[in-house]
Amino acid sequence: MFNSREQGTPYLTVLGLNHNTAPIEIREKMFIRESDVPDLLEKIKETGIDESVIISTCNRTEIYFHTDKHEESLKKLEETLSEVFQAHPEWFNKFTYTFHNAEAYKHLFLVASGLDSLVIGEPEILGQVKDAYRIAVVCNATGSFLNKVFHKTFNTAKRIRTETKIGYNPLSISSMAIELAKQIFGDLSEKKILVVGAGEMCETALKYFQKEGLNEVLIVNRTYQKACKLAEEIVGSAYPFHELSELLVNVDVVLTSTGSEKPLIDKTFMHTVMKKRKNRPLFLIDIAVPRDIAPEVNDIENVYLYDIDDLKELSQQHFADRLKESEKAHTIIEEEVDKFAEILKQLNLNPLITQTLNRAEEIRSKELKKTLQKLKNADDNTIRTIDALTKTITNKLVHPYIALIKQNSSDATGEALKKYFQFEEEDEEEMDNRDKG
Repeated sequence: MFNSREQGTPYLTVLGLNHNTAPIEIREKMFIRESDVPDLLEKIKETGIDESVIISTCNRTEIYFHTDKHEESLKKLEETLSEVFQAHPEWFNKFTYTFHNAEAYKHLFLVASGLDSLVIGEPEILGQVKDAYRIAVVCNATGSFLNKVFHKTFNTAKRIRTETKIGYNPLSISSMAIELAKQIFGDLSEKKILVVGAGEMCETALKYFQKEGLNEVLIVNRTYQKACKLAEEIVGSAYPFHELSELLVNVDVVLTSTGSEKPLIDKTFMHTVMKKRKNRPLFLIDIAVPRDIAPEVNDIENVYLYDIDDLKELSQQHFADRLKESEKAHTIIEEEVDKFAEILKQLNLNPLITQTLNRAEEIRSKELKKTLQKLKNADDNTIRTIDALTKTITNKLVHPYIALIKQNSSDATGEALKKYFQFEEEDEEEMDNRDKG
């Protein structure tokens, strides 16, 4: 069982699920929209959790938190999430993972560096982690501990980008979707492509279409002005959202990634489109979470639907190409985990060291004062000499214990030293009485 005071350090816990542990139908149900994050952070705070950060993307939902009541807080957090997502309790056993302390911030380092992504080395995730942290800071959901953890995370990710080629010729979910389309059709130059959405994923996809030299790219979005902006700045022709049905009749490939809470395209809608197409094949690539296209659409004849989980095979092929750089990155992360563990250990030890020194000084000062009261005729030089002497003696007596604290941070050692340097008042009274006697 996890020891909440493991190694005597402050601790971090992460509760999450990702593309490796949960299928898309579960991930989309536990996806947290950016606009909903502040409310959930507040609910988490109400459970007694001191600090928390929520990361929710198309491939993962993770909550990083710091509290002194680990097991109690984790249970309350699961209860809160069950209520928010209307999730079955068994989901937490079947689809989620929990990491603590070194394993937790190692996992965070891997996530921010793109090493735990569906597409290894993809650059977007670092920006998503930074955005998640920024929102938590604005909502006053972080404190000194998580601030240190996330700043260390960003430094580690930067080091990996600098010292390895893991981000060279960067891949992304969007680029993988386009590669899938090229595997299906070969040359895309003669194909008419419809992009549904105007967010970051679609913007990235349009840049890839531009590199491919494609001319017949159509863009549709609920906010027509955003579609126009992308078409003007990158490539394509913009259309109002209400023309979606007619546009689907004349295109070969559809790439969709919107922020819709419900599918934009269902089976009935697609049946109507396919009748107008006279059953010509249509390829749909849905990289949205939650999904934009109902999975039942794939049952329609000559409709070929791919979602984000269908990109896993392609991502594995690219992972093999990047394996050497990935190994370098993992080595860096192991180094940074060790460094950070030492930092956290020292942070935890400093209060005990300070407490020990303060207690020793308190005893020295008290005894010095009593001695000087007896030496009423002592001159300033004598007083300074005695003061310096007692400081030297005290420091030499305390030094071995300080060294012991730094070398051994176990709970038993800490408790023993606290007991040694925190005498009960009645013990001091007994010592005073003995002195008087």
